[in-house]
Amino acid sequence: MNNKKDVAIVFGFTKNFVFAVACVMMDLKKFSPNWVDEVVILHDGISIKQQRLLNSILPCRFIKYEFPIKDSSKFNQKTLHYFSKMVFSKYECLKFLNDYRNVIWLDYDIVITQDISELSDYCSSGIKMIFSGNSNVLENLHKPVEGYKMDIKGICASTFVFQGHLLNYTEMYEFCYNKTEYYAQYLKLPEQAIFDFMIQDFKLNVCSIDPNIYTVHPNEIDKINKAKIIHTYGCAKFWNEIHNNHWNQNYKNYLKMGGRRYNLKKYLIKKRVRNFLRAIGIYENIKKLKLRLESRITSVFKK
Repeated sequence: MNNKKDVAIVFGFTKNFVFAVACVMMDLKKFSPNWVDEVVILHDGISIKQQRLLNSILPCRFIKYEFPIKDSSKFNQKTLHYFSKMVFSKYECLKFLNDYRNVIWLDYDIVITQDISELSDYCSSGIKMIFSGNSNVLENLHKPVEGYKMDIKGICASTFVFQGHLLNYTEMYEFCYNKTEYYAQYLKLPEQAIFDFMIQDFKLNVCSIDPNIYTVHPNEIDKINKAKIIHTYGCAKFWNEIHNNHWNQNYKNYLKMGGRRYNLKKYLIKKRVRNFLRAIGIYENIKKLKLRLESRITSVFKK
C-alpha cells in the first residue's frame, strides 16, 4: 500500500483506564508534536464521550477488540486473573502494518519525559523490542516448553516497534494467536512468551530498545534523569500509590476536560482487605478457590 500513514501509536486497554491513556497521549502531544499520525485505541467498549475526549488530544482510530480464543479454560487461571484478555491485543500491531509504516505499542502505565520520535527511526529487520535485563524466556512461562531456548534473554513488551518492511508479518500475526491457544496453560507473562517464540521461530534479528531509557521504574532513582519513559510495572501505579508531579498534572488536565475520576477509594479498600487476608494466612487459599469457581462457571456456560 502506497497510501500508508507513517506513525501509529497503539494502546490496548479496558474501559476503566481511559484516564491513564489520556495522560500518556498528553505527553506524546507535548514532547513529540507532529510525529504521530494516528493513535489506535483497542478497547472493550469505551463510551462515545470518552472517545471524543481522547480524539481531542490526538487523532484517534477506535477498534473494539474481540479476543478470538473463546475457551478461557485452556489458560492458566492465575494468568487470566492477573491480566485481562486485552494483553493479547498487542498481536494486532502486526496486522496494522497493512495501514502504517511504523506501528509502536506503548503500555499506558507510563510517563513520557522527552521526545521519543526516534522509535520510528529505520531498523533493518523491521522489529524493535526491549530485552529484559537478566531475565530469560523461561521467566515468561509457568513451565518450560520443548523446542524453544529457555535460557536466552526474553523480551519486555511494554514498548515495541514493528515497521512496514518486516517480512512475513501476516504469518506472524496468525502464529501469535495459534501458539497462544496451543501453549495457553504454559503462559505466565503471556504475550511476552509468545513474542519470544515468534522471534525464535521466524529467526528475527531484533533491534534492541534500551531498557535504561525506555522502561525505567520510578524506584530506579539513578536512571530517572536519563529516562524517556518511566514505567510503573507491577501493581503500584501513578494513580494509586506512586506520586509523580508530572503525571498528576496530566490527570488534573484530564479532569478539567471532563474526564471520569479514577476510583482510588475502591482500590485502597481492596488492598487493605488483601493485606488483612495475607496477614491471617488465608489470602492464597481464597484466591485459589475464587479461580476454581470462575473456571467452573465458565465451563458450565460453555456447555
